[in-house]
Amino acid sequence: MEDLKRVTPAEIRAFYRTYYVPNNAILVAAGDFKAPLVLEKVKRWFGGISRGSEPPPVLALEPPQNGERRVVVSKQAQLPIVYLAWHVPNQKSDDAPALEVLSTVLSGGRASRLYRHLVYERQLALEAGGDYPYFSLDPSLFWFWATAMPGQTPDTLEKELLAEMERLKSEPVTDEELERAKNQIEAQFVFQQDSVYRRASLLARFETIGGYRLLDAYVPRIRAITAADLQRIARAYFPADRRNVGILLPRP
Repeated sequence: MEDLKRVTPAEIRAFYRTYYVPNNAILVAAGDFKAPLVLEKVKRWFGGISRGSEPPPVLALEPPQNGERRVVVSKQAQLPIVYLAWHVPNQKSDDAPALEVLSTVLSGGRASRLYRHLVYERQLALEAGGDYPYFSLDPSLFWFWATAMPGQTPDTLEKELLAEMERLKSEPVTDEELERAKNQIEAQFVFQQDSVYRRASLLARFETIGGYRLLDAYVPRIRAITAADLQRIARAYFPADRRNVGILLPRP
């Protein structure tokens, strides 16, 4: 709210003039059409809009983390939640496919390790999950979390979440887990192209992060990941001195 109250109409217009220009835009056409006719219409409707100045590059970089960071928030809630997160590279890194597969093994759905071990088997958590935003243009976070069952403490959840990460470092994932994670990623990738609109959206997303041709390389990169790759990146990217811990404590 502080930002909304502070911003002025002049600043909003300046932002629009800087970023909403043809040289900073992507136009995708998908469907049953004749390309020359569509290109003619694109030129007719958009060709008269002048180029703008090149938007300034984003040069700010977060400095390397040199120690664990912790935050505890007390808000009105029914149950505690524990989050763990580490800084990781984006999809430009050769390790991005392995991070995507590792995230799925650990927290991708109800067959994942976190859900199976903490929710189903031991009933320590009401819910558990996580994410790695593979398609991010900027470096991002690899995170996972769990919501405590009534009677369970955040300390217990944090210890169990960390134990799952340490297990990934010390033991290779099973062939079954690896294949299931790859199948899950590929199925989601295929199913999200179930409409013309979604196909166009996915092409635009890949064009934004480096080029639409990357779309065809996504699944082969995922399929090439091995159990040894997962163990290697778990050891490389998730040391204790670079983790970030966020804890929500319920307040009546």
